[in-house]
Amino acid sequence: MKSAIQFRVGIFTALFALGIFVFPARLPAQEEAPLDWDFDTLFDEPEETSPESSGEGAEGDEEAPGVDEKNSGVSDLLRRSGFSLDFSYSANGGFSPGWSETPWFAGDYDSQYTNVLGVNLYSYLGMDVRVSESFRAHSSVGFTIPEKTGFFLQDFYIDYTVFKRVFFRVGKFGHNWGISPNFPAANLLSRVPAGSPFNGGGDWGDPYILKADIPIGIGGLQLLTLTRPGFIRGSTPEFKELGYGGKYNLAFTWADIDVGAFYHHEMPLRAFAAIKTTLKDTELYVEAMGAVRPKTWDGYSISTNAGIVQDLFDDLISVNAEIFWNGEDGAFFFNPKTELEDAESSPFFPGLNAALNLTFRPHWIWGLRFVLASRWALDTNSAYVLPGLTFSPLSHLDISLGVPVALGGREGHYYHNNPNKNGRPFGLILLMNLHGGYYRDLF
Repeated sequence: MKSAIQFRVGIFTALFALGIFVFPARLPAQEEAPLDWDFDTLFDEPEETSPESSGEGAEGDEEAPGVDEKNSGVSDLLRRSGFSLDFSYSANGGFSPGWSETPWFAGDYDSQYTNVLGVNLYSYLGMDVRVSESFRAHSSVGFTIPEKTGFFLQDFYIDYTVFKRVFFRVGKFGHNWGISPNFPAANLLSRVPAGSPFNGGGDWGDPYILKADIPIGIGGLQLLTLTRPGFIRGSTPEFKELGYGGKYNLAFTWADIDVGAFYHHEMPLRAFAAIKTTLKDTELYVEAMGAVRPKTWDGYSISTNAGIVQDLFDDLISVNAEIFWNGEDGAFFFNPKTELEDAESSPFFPGLNAALNLTFRPHWIWGLRFVLASRWALDTNSAYVLPGLTFSPLSHLDISLGVPVALGGREGHYYHNNPNKNGRPFGLILLMNLHGGYYRDLF
């Protein structure tokens, strides 16, 4: 009991001190890490790309497009016509030894050594056709070997604007309602489970969405209907496979505020509110999410998070800290035979959670970066820590080294439910990644 109290007090003290003395930064990009772990990408730096080459500039994910025509991706792209190509590639390989028990438990339990030698090649080709001010189409395909070898549709969507006041998008694309890079509980769209990667779901499972963005005053209203590939039993989705939601954004000069709700008949009715602001170069964000059984209006739960992010000393150090309370434990309302029963389980550990991410860039040799990413489930005295470093000795080549470790007792959440895809609580990762891209407006 004493050690549990010391664990919590130590974590709270560190994060409280961080909130007082540290001024935050840009939120780190979150992408899936390769090889045998599945942690938020720790080593990636945001790339300088054009809106067209990223495929996201036209979406206006968090803000309703058209609210500010000067900064709106949708408005900008629909104002022009032309055709562009976007190509990128990535080839990575590495070695990851690891153990089924951490060294400090090896004497009490049988520890099994396993290793993974991974190689993966991936290519991306995107095509963007801007027919007129009102019409645009975007499609992209990917190819990967040896895992999941073959072509797959990555994005395909069409943009259409009516009188430059209502912006429609329909197709298959990624979309996000949340702010947090660590615990995206408020991103209600991600709560709809995906299907198998081989029919477009799972790891590659961007949803099929029809959405409309309507500028209103200093903000905008977004309405959408959504399904994921795993739901579609036939060539087209049925009504019972669709979920429906809406979000309203207010873009004040002092803060950005979002409120919204999403409902699927086999899921709880969920609503969220989020606010993000900047105080003297300090970015702060707070999100809250509630869930309730829609038919009987009971079994409600509330979850909330608060975070701080900052770059310090001319980008020498980046910091992101967050506290998250997950109140959804036991708040899932499924009949035993519901096909979502297994998929719609909480992706977050119950009770109090925390995250701390640090990046140190000395800028003196080969783009060297020292990094630390951590997640903490405080109610079970469990944590997952990934320290590492990455550097770029040659053009287009990154080399990374990481040591993922699960901390706390064996009964803790992260010990056997950690982001390592093999569930190993202790390991070593060495990765080499060769990557590059090309973008061109043809006309």
